Amino acid sequence: MNSLKKQMEYIFGGNIAVKGITLKDMTYSEVSEGGLVLLSSHEIREIVKPFLPDSCEVIISRRTINIVRLEQVITMRERSRFLVVNDNPGTTEETVKDLKNVLSEHEFIPYLVNEPIPEEFDFIITPGEDRLIPSEVYQTFDIGPRVISIETVLDLKRRFKLQVTDALLMQYYIKTMVHMTAKNNEKEPENIIDQNKHRTFSEIPTESRAMEATVNFARQMANSSNNNIHIIGETGTGKQMLAEMIHNESVLKDSPFHIYNAASKDPQLIEAELFGDKEEGHPGIMAEISRGTMYIKNIDSLPYQLQNRLADHFDEKTGCSAVRFITSSIDDLMKLYKEEIISQKLYSYLSSHILKVPSIAERKEDILILINDFKSHFKREDMEFSARVEEAFIQYDWPGNVRELYNLISYCVCLNRKYIELDSLPIFFSGITRNFDNPQKDSDFLDTEAVIDKIEKHGFLSESIKLLEIYLEGKKENASYGRRKVRRLLLEDDIKMTDQQLRLRIEILDELALLNVRIGRAGTTISEKGEKFLELMSEK
Repeated sequence: MNSLKKQMEYIFGGNIAVKGITLKDMTYSEVSEGGLVLLSSHEIREIVKPFLPDSCEVIISRRTINIVRLEQVITMRERSRFLVVNDNPGTTEETVKDLKNVLSEHEFIPYLVNEPIPEEFDFIITPGEDRLIPSEVYQTFDIGPRVISIETVLDLKRRFKLQVTDALLMQYYIKTMVHMTAKNNEKEPENIIDQNKHRTFSEIPTESRAMEATVNFARQMANSSNNNIHIIGETGTGKQMLAEMIHNESVLKDSPFHIYNAASKDPQLIEAELFGDKEEGHPGIMAEISRGTMYIKNIDSLPYQLQNRLADHFDEKTGCSAVRFITSSIDDLMKLYKEEIISQKLYSYLSSHILKVPSIAERKEDILILINDFKSHFKREDMEFSARVEEAFIQYDWPGNVRELYNLISYCVCLNRKYIELDSLPIFFSGITRNFDNPQKDSDFLDTEAVIDKIEKHGFLSESIKLLEIYLEGKKENASYGRRKVRRLLLEDDIKMTDQQLRLRIEILDELALLNVRIGRAGTTISEKGEKFLELMSEK
């Protein structure tokens, strides 16, 4: 999100006010009446729709590769075969198409998760999805996240009626690609702004004793005179949310809530941002804050030489009721101190008031409660999960914690289905073992008589079986079929259907989870349950 926002800012300068919002930060007040919303993909339309005013105009962005990041591949002299890795089949195919257009002298093969890895290729190429790379044996080219295409940029120019020629806008576009590729493009002093979303403790849904104890202790700290509070918790447990809630429970709630993330930053940049740069005339964030709460994330990423300087600043603010400092880390503070990652002086300030946020593995009783809360957030209370899915959720350890669970529910909302079965879950969810070679394991949840009964209420069983066979053939050939193509294939078997009839058949098969009707270019595919149903019908 940050890279797309910066791309728009670089191209349009001050001509268009740009605001970047991630899905997890989406609320009903984020988008103003009459605004223009640029979505990064078709898949998220269903998620964001409840949050948008009716007067908003929505555009789906066309994404493409950043050609400036292709320098190493462009200069290759020998024809090579590249395995293309992206986050889903639709975006993988789009990336393959873009690469073929630019580098026609090479061959690009889409990698599909849960499919055998092609035997012959020379390199792997990915637009920022290195976590999905199936093999570390091959040299990998990470060409960075895909960018907004020039076609979308020109469309925005027309919609905003900007007085700039297409030729000049193209120059801005190319300049932006170069700028975004530069190694130091992120090293700009961070501005300090109020980042309060006004969340309160009442918004934490929990029946967990561990989480209730954390919330109660956090309330006590919020109303105490403690200047320094430290929060410990695994990735995705909600440390930042808890820090904000402490602020909003305290006497400082009407003052700003500032956030500073020390992770993955150059030491010189951190020093300039926190304590100022005389040459640049930048006083530093610490000097600028006169009231409110300052939340410093990943305090253990702070350079050792700056930790004592920060401790000295804490010392200066002791007794000052107008400013509170909250810090956080993933690892235990004592462990960080013993490993000499945190200095003794800073440790002495942080260790007196520590909050521990439990992981989901420590609050499993909250999983279904959190899911219902997320469904309400997206206004999808009608969406249901099968008992097998709920069991998989409860058995899973959730290493990404609440954030991972939220992202998974967001994905399910994108499917726009009322009933979610195991094979509807995304490939990145590792809470289930997908055994494609032993489908008998899933036979216990397939009631063929009930499936047949529902199909025959809306049409002929033979027609639906033929439909499933067509999609099965498409899956084997790694091909996506539109309704026009499906109708033509049905005609070859003397089955005539109107487009409306075909749409109804597909909807019924989708409701029965025999087909996966996905939004966007990923298209409709047969599910594992659909394949099992065909197998059982062939045995009758």
